[in-house]
Amino acid sequence: MADERVVYNTESCELEVLTVAGRPVWKKSLGDPLLSMPAVEGGRLFMAYPDSRGDHRHYLACFDLATGGEIWRQPIAGEVITCPVVADGQIHVASLDGTLACFEQDSGRPLWQEARNATSAPAVWKNQCYFSQRQEMAGAAAEAQQMEWLARKYAAAGTPTEQIPGTASPADYLDHGKRQRRSPHYGAHAAYDGGVGFGGSKGDAKIHQAMHNLGTAHVFGVWSYQGSKPFLAGGRLFSAQGDTAHCTDPESKEVFWKRKLREGKEGAELLDSLLTPPAVVNGKLFLGTIDGRVLSLSEATGETLWTVPIGEAVVFQPAVAEGRVYVATGAGSLFCLETGDPEDDGWPMWGASPAHNGRSEVSV
Repeated sequence: MADERVVYNTESCELEVLTVAGRPVWKKSLGDPLLSMPAVEGGRLFMAYPDSRGDHRHYLACFDLATGGEIWRQPIAGEVITCPVVADGQIHVASLDGTLACFEQDSGRPLWQEARNATSAPAVWKNQCYFSQRQEMAGAAAEAQQMEWLARKYAAAGTPTEQIPGTASPADYLDHGKRQRRSPHYGAHAAYDGGVGFGGSKGDAKIHQAMHNLGTAHVFGVWSYQGSKPFLAGGRLFSAQGDTAHCTDPESKEVFWKRKLREGKEGAELLDSLLTPPAVVNGKLFLGTIDGRVLSLSEATGETLWTVPIGEAVVFQPAVAEGRVYVATGAGSLFCLETGDPEDDGWPMWGASPAHNGRSEVSV
């Protein structure tokens, strides 16, 4: 929601804007499928889509929020991970193939585009771009080992990537071959695709990009994928990577704490990422899990404050507002939990605001 408007897209082609009272304002048919969300800032709406009726390339476009008129559009490598991120007068995106790109917000002028094996949408803070990153390592057996860690680069062309070593961990959930053979969720994603017409063709999703970089070859898998998206709060960097939550210093790269949140056998293969990205408010982290839990952790220590089992896989980052946590599940349910603290507030949507860059602007 932005400027008294509700902004959303359907998987099957349409970008829509309503008033908060539910009155239609405008809608556009863009391309098939639409697998990322729009971002809004300054009366403008930013959306990635495939030009299914034209050249079938993907574009990042800017529309007037009030009228739907197109202001600019620029070609990009493919569908973007989760959504564009708006920060410092720029639009940042991570494409399914791991390409990071940055555009001038007002004009759409491309500023830089670089292959970085990114596995999440970025977070931008103090002219630094933070993101999760994949790297394939030679394994002792025949299979290579995918690894994932947090990384950063200056938000400028040609600057090097710096990894945050204490966040490195095996990432079998990014390995398509392993997931296809052994993941308990992968087969279900195939069935979901078949139920909405994507059993064979994946439309213009460029699904091969997601298969090689993110470990999924399903439209449902890309739609529900958020990766280990980092967020900044109080001068600290927080992420939920695989089955482990991290808190690091974004400048020195010191790891303050890390907490493994998987239940069950220690060291077991992790073929499906367990955690949603964290919502960070009121000194707490709120997360969901695909094994059906909602958790609250201490921002300072990572200690688990409470856990509520809800029995359905939580597939998207929680929203937190006025002492309540809202979570959506892969089964299509919406749960609302009372936290007991009305100060738990300020994260009403994915990424905290329509710009999707978290709450770092009020936490520096």
